[in-house]
Amino acid sequence: MTPAEFRGRRAWPLPEQPGRWGDRETFEQQRVESGQWVFWEDRARLVLAGRYHEVLPLHVEVSPTFLCNFACPWCSCRSAREEWSETDVFNHPRSSPLTVMRRSRIDAVVDHLAEHDVEIMWAGGEPTMNPLLYSAATRAHERGVNQCVFTNGSLLTAEQATTLFDAEFVFVRVSLNAVTPDVHRRHHDYDKRLPHGERVLRNLDMLAGLRAQQRSRTLLGVSVVVDRHNVDDVPAVAEFVSSLCERNGCGAVDYLMLRPAFPLNGAQIDTDDGVRDVFLAHARCGSRARTLLGDAGVRVITPEASVAEVPALPSDDVGCLAAGWFGEVTPSGDMLPCSDLYGDPAYFIGNVASQNLDEVWAGSKRRTVLEQVRNSRCMSTRCPTNGRGHHLNRVFREVERFRAAGRLTDVERWADDLRTVLPRPEHSFFL
Repeated sequence: MTPAEFRGRRAWPLPEQPGRWGDRETFEQQRVESGQWVFWEDRARLVLAGRYHEVLPLHVEVSPTFLCNFACPWCSCRSAREEWSETDVFNHPRSSPLTVMRRSRIDAVVDHLAEHDVEIMWAGGEPTMNPLLYSAATRAHERGVNQCVFTNGSLLTAEQATTLFDAEFVFVRVSLNAVTPDVHRRHHDYDKRLPHGERVLRNLDMLAGLRAQQRSRTLLGVSVVVDRHNVDDVPAVAEFVSSLCERNGCGAVDYLMLRPAFPLNGAQIDTDDGVRDVFLAHARCGSRARTLLGDAGVRVITPEASVAEVPALPSDDVGCLAAGWFGEVTPSGDMLPCSDLYGDPAYFIGNVASQNLDEVWAGSKRRTVLEQVRNSRCMSTRCPTNGRGHHLNRVFREVERFRAAGRLTDVERWADDLRTVLPRPEHSFFL
């Protein structure tokens, strides 16, 4: 839309509220990403037709290993991870087909996802502990797959990082969390004799240098998850990230994700209202941390759903309407219908190392799991309220209310109108 058309518009489709319009001020207060799912028009048509379970994933979190060299108590993947070590994962005493992907499996997973243009978010465990990550990333890039990676940043080399940039990852995001050595160690729970904190800082500087060289469009992000151990280190983190931009150029770090530790399934968080108040003081506009980062050209993202109270989903037997939009693939190649199930074998729907995605989607295991999810009301009892699945379940239940009232055309008009006023998303990773 042109600026003139924006000025003339009186009613704005509200991204978080299907079928509803409001004034421009209300529109601008809502999260843009909340409504960007409508740009995947093939999936949106299935939603409007009520065919939720036919939706194929936009992206999946692929774990090339569940092993990690950190032991973060607050980690969402803690329940899936068995042990941590810096030993070569293939020779690790707990290495098995359930914890580490070998070449044939990782290649098959990439190929089967590429057949359906499903994007890959490399996760774990610590994904960089599996040296096959880099050849798999190149293979996925050659097949036109969008990718990103979440890493603790302790193990990357310049050559490996260059491979990720050359594969045009959407982003490389480093879980920094603290810069003071003792705080970094306590927050990530590793042996104080190990130089992890120092290596993470050095590697972030290296990554910022590569980003500044504009080898590709890859974004460099930093993640800071706050609890009692590291809340007072947030200003020091901001100073460090700001210094990276001073050395490598304004905006060498593209964004910083700042959020409190969240009680995800299996995570052990250490926080209270006092910690939350200190966090909010650091996160507010005008704080020293926000000012330093803003002056350095770093966008600060504080997800509202991780801070504010989110309304609970209604008690119903509709089931999970978001199952399929974002999935997970474990080191064994087993697939889960949601990226917030963290490797739980009770929710395996098929294996994308040995089956193509069409077979998994049409399989009896998937039907059984979806029925299990419906009966257990998983989306109300287990689904994290700051996750994509919880958000889409709320949105799609609104769509169903309009359908029941005979007003589905309002949602159709709303979706069409959203596509005229929202920026087109570059990828699905930020939804």
